[in-house]
Amino acid sequence: MLGRVPPLPDRLTYGLITLHPLESNWRVTGSTICEASEKSIQIPPVQLRWVIGAPTKVTLSGNSFRSWSEFKGDDQSNLLAILVLVWSYILSARLMELQGQGESRLVYTQSRAPLYQAHESVSGFLLDVGDVATRELRWFTAILAPESGFRFSPLQQDAFSHHAPWETCVVAPSIPFSIRYGEGCKDLGLNGQMPLTSYEALQSLIALCNRHAVSRSQLHAALATALLLPTHNYLQLDPALPHPEIRDTGFPAAKLRSEDLDQLFEDLPRYITLSCASEVINSSLCGVFWNPHVPCNLASPWLQPMWDLQKIKEVQSAPGRYAEVLALICARRAPNTAFLSIAAAISGLTPKILDQVSSGQPPLENHAYAWTGVPQSFMDIAGKGRYFEMRCSEAYIRRSDCWRLRRLPPTIDDDLHYSIGPFTPWEPAGWGLLRNCPLRVQAHINCDRHAMAYQGVTWYFCNGRKLEDDMGKDSIIPHVSPDSVVQGEVSHDVPSLDNEDTSLDATIASFRWVLDNGEGSPPEDAYKDPWLSHLYESGLEGDGMSSDRSSYTGEAQRKVGSSIDSYLELGTRIRMDAASTEETDADKRVLVWTCDDLK
Repeated sequence: MLGRVPPLPDRLTYGLITLHPLESNWRVTGSTICEASEKSIQIPPVQLRWVIGAPTKVTLSGNSFRSWSEFKGDDQSNLLAILVLVWSYILSARLMELQGQGESRLVYTQSRAPLYQAHESVSGFLLDVGDVATRELRWFTAILAPESGFRFSPLQQDAFSHHAPWETCVVAPSIPFSIRYGEGCKDLGLNGQMPLTSYEALQSLIALCNRHAVSRSQLHAALATALLLPTHNYLQLDPALPHPEIRDTGFPAAKLRSEDLDQLFEDLPRYITLSCASEVINSSLCGVFWNPHVPCNLASPWLQPMWDLQKIKEVQSAPGRYAEVLALICARRAPNTAFLSIAAAISGLTPKILDQVSSGQPPLENHAYAWTGVPQSFMDIAGKGRYFEMRCSEAYIRRSDCWRLRRLPPTIDDDLHYSIGPFTPWEPAGWGLLRNCPLRVQAHINCDRHAMAYQGVTWYFCNGRKLEDDMGKDSIIPHVSPDSVVQGEVSHDVPSLDNEDTSLDATIASFRWVLDNGEGSPPEDAYKDPWLSHLYESGLEGDGMSSDRSSYTGEAQRKVGSSIDSYLELGTRIRMDAASTEETDADKRVLVWTCDDLK
């Protein structure tokens, strides 16, 4: 998941960071004979949100992953909600330790979860924490408090004068959590206890997981869900976590070791950066649904299986099942971001992601590919072969390559403005004549493939210093071919489509990018397609290559793809037949995976 995510610097070493967006460094790679090679290219900076205006409201009404099973017969306790709240504290505490200003620190509020001794009975969910020190017990009462149990203090006018990005407020009609402590807890002087440091809190978290036989994968799924909390706040969506449940299955999970703790603590600065980059996370979640083999006019049939999945009886039979199955499909399609896809189902973010994908113009963030290694758009892939192809004494170029070359720094001043990429991840269909392309494209007729190479970020500090973090320098292979990104052919038939709105919107967005950047309407038949009729002036005569209008009709839509199998190019396939009306044992089927699947 972390890939090339830069770690948040420590103020003790470098100073306090400025609140400006995080700038990154990119350069053009490719042909050494081209003037564009080795030039720097401007990419919009990453927006990092270090604070939020109010705690994120969390409910315990989630339906997805209400049980957690990793192998046949396993039915371990589901503590996802508890673990997410603990992770929210750990991330907040580590942020304060790394970049808190002056005397800023975490303090407890007056809100606490109620405490009960081992022999006392209580209704509702009761978390047994065992024999812990008084300071740790006070920490548990803050974590499971009915409202926000901790906050930043003092309230200075600095980076952390509001609320930490992961600060939550559990919303429930009654007190959702209670705590049972062991007989070894003698001194309950909870007042005046100092909050745990991030490392101490992480130690308590590992101990809690070992006490209740919680697996490593559930721990990491909860961490990924906590990372989504700032994104929920940014999108103004309240997370809905599954209600916790304690079970004694007789199958104790492998104990989490000190090595696990140390690695998690070492990675916290990188998790913080990723979590605060809401646009990067949003783009990563949407990018899993994109396919480099599918052009913009065929986006709808490629996505049709996702809608058909909802019609399967096994999926309809249980609330939350749809998001679970979809998350596992996404996890196998993009293992690098598997836990984020699982977390989106756990927190209830999946419906919003599907809405964004269906729009044909999902959020796109260049750093999502650079940081996670999961391509988000055809612009992230260099393609393969020569840019131009001779046919009947004319030079032709794929429109997708023409779009890529438009984005490069111009070697000829043409007064065009392609400072940002296309507004859709789906590539434009078809070919165009070289002579109809702008000069900035024609200048690359003899070039090898170009690409944009990520070279890291630059942190700026209030003391005037700057840190160029080049851990990602040239880390993204510039000549990635589509075949290396998605395995297998897309050749299934689609009997019918619910609608073609995604294809229509993606096509309009792709071609609008050309028309809105000062180039005007190229003289090609594709621009006269009815889908694009309102984007150009009527009466233009096209003298370019035919756009093969059948590719813009339902006839060609049936060429592209659709069964659930076609989504599962990575890992074990889940086979489901949306057309089947026979009863199956899917209701009893346990959706399982291993940690190796989700690395």
